Amino acid sequence: MKVLRVGLSGCTANALALVRAAHEHGHCRVVAAHDDDAARLARFCADAGIGFAAPDFAALLGSGVDFVVLTEGSEPRLARVRSAAEQVVPVLLEGPLAGDLETATAIVAATDAAEVQCGVLVPGQDDPLLEQLRRMIAADWLGGVVAVQALAGEPLALRAGPASLLPPFVQHTTHQLQLVSWLTGRAAVRVGAQLTRVIAPSEPDTGVATALLRGNVLATFTASHAFAGRGLAIHGTDGGVRIADDRIWLRGRREFRGQLFDYPAGLGELVLSRSELAPALQAQAAAHEPLGRFCRWLEDCDDFPCPAETALADLRAALAMQRAAQSRRLEDV
Repeated sequence: MKVLRVGLSGCTANALALVRAAHEHGHCRVVAAHDDDAARLARFCADAGIGFAAPDFAALLGSGVDFVVLTEGSEPRLARVRSAAEQVVPVLLEGPLAGDLETATAIVAATDAAEVQCGVLVPGQDDPLLEQLRRMIAADWLGGVVAVQALAGEPLALRAGPASLLPPFVQHTTHQLQLVSWLTGRAAVRVGAQLTRVIAPSEPDTGVATALLRGNVLATFTASHAFAGRGLAIHGTDGGVRIADDRIWLRGRREFRGQLFDYPAGLGELVLSRSELAPALQAQAAAHEPLGRFCRWLEDCDDFPCPAETALADLRAALAMQRAAQSRRLEDV
């Protein structure tokens, strides 16, 4: 593989973490950056050691980069994707794909028409632990998947105010759906939902949705701007896995040999913590770093967990949950 040159637009804290993580492998280098805020751009380039501060997005595209990363879901996103597609420059987007279906569909249409690859960064899909669990589920380690429970919340209604928030099913459940679909290999086909106001005086800030996944698997998704917490449980006919904070609980039907840990035959329950897996997680981190994985996808050396088409399908499901909360009916995705 050649070393690909990366241009980054949106000088956020997440973007700085991406640049630093990409230093751990030799598949790409972030060589140019752009931000509408000139002062923030200058600080970012100094902190990240980036040599070219592009004065505008056109200059970023014209700097000879092999692909661009857009880390802010701001209003110019669609225009910038179209500009990149016109110049046949692949695009990696920080999720969610978009805040509305029209924009998301237009993004996918633009990159499809230009035949350029477009991927979406989904929090968690760069986690070596979740990658091993995905492989364990695919290997029938817990039997047939029966039910899924997912929860994600950040107290944004207290900090940012409800007017600045995406609906909870779009902001949080899109990520949950993407992780669940990726881990189980099953997309949502029908959903129902309810929303409530816990803190926000005018806009709903908490919701619970049910989803029927392909294969008649039931899943529940809780999303909130009113509390902090994340958790995931996947139940199978012969075992299950639960993740909450630092703790991981597992019970399976057969032996599994993994890069992070082994599950011996006949073990029964296994309880682990991320802290005890830290050395193994660190050793595997570079192999799952998203910029490197996107590079390998462009070079046809690897797959990518979330192509834009997959992200669009998951956004449709999240928006169907929003409709179901209003209609009080089940909605097809």
